[in-house]
Amino acid sequence: MALERYQEFAETLEAIDDEEMRFEYILDLAKRHRDDPFPEEWMTETNLMHGCMSKVWIVDRPQDGRHYFRGHSDAAIVKGLVSMMTEAFSGLTGEELQGLTLDHIRRLNLGALTMQRQVGMMAMLKHLQKLGRPDALAAAGSRPESPVRA
Repeated sequence: MALERYQEFAETLEAIDDEEMRFEYILDLAKRHRDDPFPEEWMTETNLMHGCMSKVWIVDRPQDGRHYFRGHSDAAIVKGLVSMMTEAFSGLTGEELQGLTLDHIRRLNLGALTMQRQVGMMAMLKHLQKLGRPDALAAAGSRPESPVRA
């Protein structure tokens, strides 16, 4: 599996002992995307991920059998978590996405998050896996007007 970016996140978060510093790291991830903003036209009901208290939009841009995700949230800390998840798991095949488990979320060492945010991270993983299923890819292919898929 091509999980290099995921490994970087996991190792960085493992090395940070202080919970406050972990939050700073996640907020920094959210800030990094200022120069590459999430297009407003992608903030649609179709791209909205359900199961999160904050608004989260995730799109999938499949290419050559791999899935490339982009995401956004209206809440700063969640925006950082969305950035982490979409970067960590972009570039995987549908089969590789299906092989991800909740242990991948646990390894990110985000125990200081509220229970709601931890549940949201698990829901985000399930959402990415749903987008990576072959039946979802076929459905997206039937909508040529849409450059992205949610």
